[in-house]
Amino acid sequence: MKIVNIMVGGPASELPDLAPYTTEKSIWIGVDGGAKRLLHLNIPFEIALGDFDSLTESELQSVKEKVADVRVFPAEKDQTDTEIGLEAALALQPDLIRIFGATGGRMDHLLANLMMLTKPQFLDATTCVEMIDRFNYMKMYTPGDYTLLKQEDKKYVAFTTMANVEGLTLQGFKYPLENASFPFGRALSSNEFVEEKARFSFQTGLILMTQSKDE
Repeated sequence: MKIVNIMVGGPASELPDLAPYTTEKSIWIGVDGGAKRLLHLNIPFEIALGDFDSLTESELQSVKEKVADVRVFPAEKDQTDTEIGLEAALALQPDLIRIFGATGGRMDHLLANLMMLTKPQFLDATTCVEMIDRFNYMKMYTPGDYTLLKQEDKKYVAFTTMANVEGLTLQGFKYPLENASFPFGRALSSNEFVEEKARFSFQTGLILMTQSKDE
């Protein structure tokens, strides 16, 4: 399996334990402040990109000295740095993309990162993109029938409609559903797995699935 991990510059306090992700074979991309963080954590990475407006000149120079592929973009652009990072990851044709550091801190950054996966150019990538932080595992889904595995350290599961959703069925959860429909923006939160596996399906729309835990 080809894995690409993207490190974004969100608050370090929101990052999960990265040890499980640094011991496997994968490609790391540092996006803007995420590149500085990867250097600080001594995690080797292949690509650094962004407008680097959160780095000093000396910090950017350090990145250029240690990373072979550094792509500098203007601060005034139509895409966010995270979107550019996702495009770079998709160009590598991976089976799985994980994004770290994309949550917490500025609310506009969080919303941009979540809404990014609803854009037409990224819809074909939703099946392979995960966002992971200290408390949450998030994944976007297009219509279909899916089996979910409960993450060992997570208690709750939520389904948030990112478009109008029809035919939503939840099986194997504490609060099941059968062929339900919801408008955009409905958060079906604080559900729980009954066992280690559960299924959900829907016919139209887009759903953000989140497995989470409290402090």
